[in-house]
Amino acid sequence: MRLTVAELDLLTRSQAAKRLGVSSTTLARWAQQHRGPRFSRSGEVRGRVWYSTADLAAWLESRKTTPRAGRGVTTG
Repeated sequence: MRLTVAELDLLTRSQAAKRLGVSSTTLARWAQQHRGPRFSRSGEVRGRVWYSTADLAAWLESRKTTPRAGRGVTTG
């Protein structure tokens, strides 16, 4: 039984970029620099790039930070 892209929760680079609020070019650059969310390729050479929604969520979770007290907060 073959699963469809929708059933696997896979996104194209363009779709993933839109969800993350960055450009497809930025995601491609991050991939070249071994940064950004994990992805898979289909095809032998330079195949299509796919991002799973779970990998996008995990990457975003890993980037969370805790604000430091007194930084960026102004009181009037």
